[in-house]
Amino acid sequence: MLNINPERILIIKPSSLGDIIHALPTLAALRARFPKAWIAWLVKEQWAEILDGHPCLNEVVRVNFEVSKWWGIIRLLRLKKFDLVVDLQGLFRSAVIAKLSGASVVVGFAQGREGSPWLYTHPVELPLPKGQSWRLWNMHAVDRNLAIAKYLGAECDAPEFYLPSDDDDRKIVDGWLQSSGVTDVDRLVAIAPLTRQIIKNWPLNRFVQVAQALVEMDNVKILLLGTEDQAVSQLFESALGSRLVNFMGKTRVRQLSVIFDKVQLLITNDSAPLHIAAARRTPILTIFGPTNPEATGPYGRQPGPHLLMHPLACRPCGQRTCRNELQLECLTSILVEDVVAQAESLLRMSCVKRDS
Repeated sequence: MLNINPERILIIKPSSLGDIIHALPTLAALRARFPKAWIAWLVKEQWAEILDGHPCLNEVVRVNFEVSKWWGIIRLLRLKKFDLVVDLQGLFRSAVIAKLSGASVVVGFAQGREGSPWLYTHPVELPLPKGQSWRLWNMHAVDRNLAIAKYLGAECDAPEFYLPSDDDDRKIVDGWLQSSGVTDVDRLVAIAPLTRQIIKNWPLNRFVQVAQALVEMDNVKILLLGTEDQAVSQLFESALGSRLVNFMGKTRVRQLSVIFDKVQLLITNDSAPLHIAAARRTPILTIFGPTNPEATGPYGRQPGPHLLMHPLACRPCGQRTCRNELQLECLTSILVEDVVAQAESLLRMSCVKRDS
């Protein structure tokens, strides 16, 4: 454990959305450990709103992470005179910025990538087996981040996720639902069918078939989420008609927190909405292909009916392209009827309501 009492702390975790959510308990732990410190978080502009208004933060430092902008970021940080920088990104560029920030103490992962550990004053060893890839490691991302907080003397027994939202967000979402014809008797099943990494996407037509099956249940409507995609919207609209509530391209990141407080179930791939829903304790059904749910699944939930995956020898592979001669067999082997059966079961179970 490192015994220090910093006055100004910077957390570096610029992206992506799911990874930022995985780092929120570390922020809460550091705030509890250093209650009088000024704590800032360096984040990409596109994800900054998920941190705005967080009670543990004094400042959100929005940045453009292009290489040409690095020196501007470094100059800005040096002016802010941080004495402790915590790099939770673990990459060369984040480590360079941390090292050149002017802080006397720079903490990061000893198993960070791209040579980043060489730039830390205090690299923190994690129990990663020798020769093991981060992508295949069974230690959850939340626990990896908390290991840094523990090294700095924080208590981490009860990880705390806080996602800011405000009355305006709630009023906007309520207005959208009302204008979409959603009533108090309707049961909303959110579907987020796309991720930025194609290799993690269960076939889109199967999501449509699942939605068609679920709307046969009493009062079930499908709430479609994701970045704007007209082709995907049209596919669901033609299949579901009035049983679809289409929020694709409509929501800000922080409004997802409000939405997940109102749905009975989220069905998704391994994606950012999964982690927001998990933080809100929303019932989830997640389809995992090449990625490892023990490392990036819904935190704190043991394997069970909320996870669907196929036991292939090649999964989890952690690759960005499939090397199996049967392309994406880990995903295509998960059938529509598998997902429908699990979703129907979760909707019928009493535990589908919020955990107390």
